[in-house]
Amino acid sequence: MLVTLSGYILNYVVTSASVHDIRAVDDLLENCRQPYILADLGYLSRDLKDHLVQKGYHLWTPLRQKMEGSKQHNHWKLMAMRRTIETRFSELCSLFDIEHTLTRGLTGLQLSIEQMILAYNLRYFEIN
Repeated sequence: MLVTLSGYILNYVVTSASVHDIRAVDDLLENCRQPYILADLGYLSRDLKDHLVQKGYHLWTPLRQKMEGSKQHNHWKLMAMRRTIETRFSELCSLFDIEHTLTRGLTGLQLSIEQMILAYNLRYFEIN
């Protein structure tokens, strides 16, 4: 999911569980005009970072705790900003039960997710 720091959901990609997060990055960033991307450990990859630099993006992912320089790199302010997306997932689960859509096919799943994101984003404008 691609989310602004203020919490507005810009884009999402659904893949099967066997597909690594990195494989969906190009689809996720389609038409994204934000040059700075904060991601989770699932996107920790030198090849991905180099690939995104070529496309004009600057990718930041936290380092694993045992990695050299992690204490300096994993600055608490960046980690707090990164948690924004995790909060969106939690809210989609609690407000709309997004993990249990009861759809019968991919088209129904897509429609259901898009309705939830639309309702969430409309709620976002009401609150802000």
